[in-house]
Amino acid sequence: MIKAIRRAFIQQTTPQAIFTALSDPQSIVEFLPRMKRAELLERDDELRKARLVTYMGVGGLFGTIRCEGDLSWEENREIHFLVRTPLPVETHWLLTPEGDGVNIEAMMGLNLEPMLGPMAAFVPERQVSDLLAGELESALSSLTKRMGEIGAEQRERAVAL
Repeated sequence: MIKAIRRAFIQQTTPQAIFTALSDPQSIVEFLPRMKRAELLERDDELRKARLVTYMGVGGLFGTIRCEGDLSWEENREIHFLVRTPLPVETHWLLTPEGDGVNIEAMMGLNLEPMLGPMAAFVPERQVSDLLAGELESALSSLTKRMGEIGAEQRERAVAL
């Protein structure tokens, strides 16, 4: 599996706010650049598991592909999404409160062997890792911006009261 990990610190927010943004199938498309939409197929809050379908824009001949997988979470702490089809992709978000903000560790991994078989050995891992890293960096940047907007809206409401 080819992996990329990126970290960010977002000030003046809480793990709950970030968890809410990342766990909402409607708002997650704002943060992940290739995600066009997401659908929740089933959800079990007691087991903290769900089945999710995402539609990812990959461009070229592939256009938009349907990705189905399993979502699990620990409330306000972590989110793990493992895509089963069309190929294994793993995304993991870990949220750790620190001072007046939250440390975020985001990991994305891609297994090309099921699709390419032995040809996967010829794929330049560094280029794929850089592509995954770019996706994570974009997502973290968008998430940081959104959390700043939410914080500003809350401060404005507090002043207005």
